[in-house]
Amino acid sequence: MKVFNNLTNQLENFETVQENIVTMYSCGPTVYDHSHIGHARSALTWDLLARYLRYKGYEVHWMRNITNVDDKIINRAKKLDISPDTLSREFTYEFWSDMSTLNVSWPDFEPRATDYIEEMIKFIEALIEKDFAYEVNGDVYFKVARHKHYGQLKKQSIEQLKEGIARVDENDKKEDQLDFALWKAFPDDPKTSFKSPWGFGRPGWHLECSTMIKSILELKFNVQTLDIHSGGDDLMFPHHENECAQSECLTGKPLAKYWMHNGMVMVNGTKMSKSLNNFMTIKGALEEFKPNTIRYFCFATHYKRQINFTNEALQSAENGFNKLFNQIKKRLDYLKNKGVTFKASTLKENLKEQLEQALISEFEKYMDDDLSSPQALALLFENVNDQSKHDTIIYLLSILGFDLVNHDGGSQNNSKAVDKLVKTLLEMRDNARTNKDFATSDKIRDSLTDAGIIVKDFRDKPSAWSFSN
Repeated sequence: MKVFNNLTNQLENFETVQENIVTMYSCGPTVYDHSHIGHARSALTWDLLARYLRYKGYEVHWMRNITNVDDKIINRAKKLDISPDTLSREFTYEFWSDMSTLNVSWPDFEPRATDYIEEMIKFIEALIEKDFAYEVNGDVYFKVARHKHYGQLKKQSIEQLKEGIARVDENDKKEDQLDFALWKAFPDDPKTSFKSPWGFGRPGWHLECSTMIKSILELKFNVQTLDIHSGGDDLMFPHHENECAQSECLTGKPLAKYWMHNGMVMVNGTKMSKSLNNFMTIKGALEEFKPNTIRYFCFATHYKRQINFTNEALQSAENGFNKLFNQIKKRLDYLKNKGVTFKASTLKENLKEQLEQALISEFEKYMDDDLSSPQALALLFENVNDQSKHDTIIYLLSILGFDLVNHDGGSQNNSKAVDKLVKTLLEMRDNARTNKDFATSDKIRDSLTDAGIIVKDFRDKPSAWSFSN
């Protein structure tokens, strides 16, 4: 198997630090709002990598963090007049809901930043002791010039980096404008700050990931180097560069052997971003499209390339996956009736007599080439007209993480029509309730219940609905 390593800028043979064990870390969400399609692409990409490595026989230990202390969280919590912890917990639950709906595997470790404050303080103290960091009026900064490999991910020298950053980041506290914060002074408030040897404050974002990685690796695996560090390519600099610098200066070991990054989801040539207000949330997309559609939309383009997001592109993805699904639906229904579980390992055991090794080998050839999922999907389309290969295609789709149990393969236009009709009825019911016409309100609800639709009412937002089965 080969993967593209952004550290060396080369396609490399994949060889683990420990035999047959993969330690893998993915940068997770900062939980202050709903996740969008860009976040979905990153999560689905690393879910695919973890699934495929497990398929290859590796013992995979996947870590994905939750950043639950950050300026964005603090500022939004103030606007909503709730605690940052309440806000971050709410959107952690929303993120988990999105991931579950998208059939993203649960990580083996999901550390929250605030659970590692003590370890972060010790990390900083060790860097200060080794003269890699310094304190100024309650802030602590990392000495970038002391890391001889700084710029290795960005592929620029320190001098080149200074030319770009000095124009936009003037800070009189720093010894050097490239230096970055390990600890930020913050007013004494139990909701937003933590006690440290340098006064009350909170950790820098870059420090959080390094500390959680170090803590888990040393405690669970007795190593200091990850096999794979992954995330969006917008994180390569400065976030991942700074992680490398502080971790490698502390331990003397590489933070990760392979650095893998997914391309951005673009909207009209610009990165999908909350700050630009050009995003669609995962929940918003799921109101119109099925979870398998979003997975197919992401995997139809190689993970390193950018994807241009439009509703038309999602509709095309839905039509494409439905076309594939409907071809194998008869066989799927037969297997469902027999009680087969649609997990890759279970399918391999139950269908081993029907699996075609030549097709599997061709699939592996593409996936072993840096997760070339577009070619793998094209291969399935090329063979789907042959009914004798349907068991193998079902097996390979399960390896890619598609949910073959809950996808009905029906027309999305019909689905949209049902959704529009139900929402219209709910609006009529809400109006009736507002006007205290409870007889009409109850009649609409009873009719929906008889049709197999569950209505959920909320105090401060419109009613929602779901099918009862």
